[in-house]
Amino acid sequence: MICFSLTNMIDISYIMGFIGVAVGLIIGILIYSEVEAAIDCPPAATNADGNEACTRAKSIAWTVISILPISMFFALFAIFGGFSRMA
Repeated sequence: MICFSLTNMIDISYIMGFIGVAVGLIIGILIYSEVEAAIDCPPAATNADGNEACTRAKSIAWTVISILPISMFFALFAIFGGFSRMA
């Protein structure tokens, strides 16, 4: 017979935090795809410096968007009282 107690169950703050990560990933990918489509880089053959700067800007945009799931996890974790239960 299997017994479940409330102390062995996963805390709701962790569950909501991981849901926030999933939602953050989806939102981040949608935002990045729009940024990728909106920015037209000049050809490398005619404007090498402009192409390099444009490629670097797109790379930085991906880095900034990748922070979104992490921040969503900690925001939802804190909203649902995860930090108050850790102490």
